[in-house]
Amino acid sequence: MGLLDLIFGSKRKAGEISSRGSESGEDVTFMDNFIRISSIDFFGKFRKSPSGEWIVGWSDSNPEGSAGGHRQSGHGKYVLYNSVEKKLVLQGCLERPNSANVANNGSFSIEDWHFGSDLSGTFYVFSCLGDALVKKKLSANIMNSVISNNGLLAVCQTANAKSGSDGNLLIGFRVNDGHELFSINPCTGWAKAYEFDEDDSKFGVVLKGVGTFFYNSEGSLLDPQALDLARLRSDRYEVCLFASEEIVKSDQSSQELVEEALRASLKALASGAEAHDHWKAMALKVKGLANERLGKDEEALEAFDAALDINPKIGVKRNANAIRKRLNNRNS
Repeated sequence: MGLLDLIFGSKRKAGEISSRGSESGEDVTFMDNFIRISSIDFFGKFRKSPSGEWIVGWSDSNPEGSAGGHRQSGHGKYVLYNSVEKKLVLQGCLERPNSANVANNGSFSIEDWHFGSDLSGTFYVFSCLGDALVKKKLSANIMNSVISNNGLLAVCQTANAKSGSDGNLLIGFRVNDGHELFSINPCTGWAKAYEFDEDDSKFGVVLKGVGTFFYNSEGSLLDPQALDLARLRSDRYEVCLFASEEIVKSDQSSQELVEEALRASLKALASGAEAHDHWKAMALKVKGLANERLGKDEEALEAFDAALDINPKIGVKRNANAIRKRLNNRNS
C-alpha cells in the first residue's frame, strides 16, 4: 500500500479523479507559475515535464488555505495532471509539499519540508500511478532537488545543518528501483541547477559563472582538474578567489595550479576586488601565499604587508614575519 492509498483509500480511486474541463476551460486554468483546478478547489505552483504532457502542482498551505509556509499542522496538497488527456491523474497530501519536478513518463519528485522548526525534510519520487519510488528522510533542510527528463535518475541536495550527518549532502538515486547510488559532501558546493546523462548514470551540477561538472554513479567527480581551472578562470572574482585560496593552501597542489592561482588573484584585483576591502585583502593574501609557494619571498612579503594593512586579522602575520626573518638572515 502506497502513500496515496493511505490518504485516499485506493490508488484506483485517486487515479480516476479527472478534470471536467480543458486547459483553457473554467475547470483548469494557468496563471503565470500557478495552476487552479476548480473541481477539487486546488490552487498552487506547478511545473511541466520537458514534453509538456505532464504537470505537477503543489500547495504548501492547509486545506482551508488560511495558513501557508511554516506551521505546525494542516497538510498541503499536490496533484498530477495530464494535459494531453486533460485529466487529473492523482492527488496526494504531505505536510509541506514544495519544489516538485515531473519527468516525461509522469514520475515526479517533490520535497516535504515538514511541520515545525526542526531542520528536516523528506525527498520523494512518485510514479504516475502514485507509487513511492524514492523516499529519503533527512535531518537537514532540502535546498534543491530534481528528476531527470525521462524519470530514470533523481538528485537532492541539502543545506548546512548544525548537527547530524545530513548537512551539505548531494544524494543521487536510480529511480526505477529506488536505489540510493551515492551520498557525498560535494567538492563542487551548492549547485544552481542539475543535468543528467541517463545512459551512463552521470549527475551534472551546474555552478553559476563556472560551468557544469559531472559525478559518476558512485559519487566521484569525473574531472576535478577541470573544476579547479574553471573556478580559477571564472569572471566572478569571489569564485576565483575562494578557489585560488584552497589551491595555495593545499600541499597537494602542483606548481602549475599555484601559478594559475597567482594569476587568478591578479585578475580578481583588476576585475573589481580592488574596490572592496574584504575581497582586496583576500586577493592580496592569495597573491602572497602563491608567491611564497613559488619561492618569491620579496613579492610574497609585499602582498602580505598590504593585506595586513587592510585587515590585521587576515591570517598571514606569521607568514610575513617568517619571510622577514629569512630575508634579514640572507642580508646579514
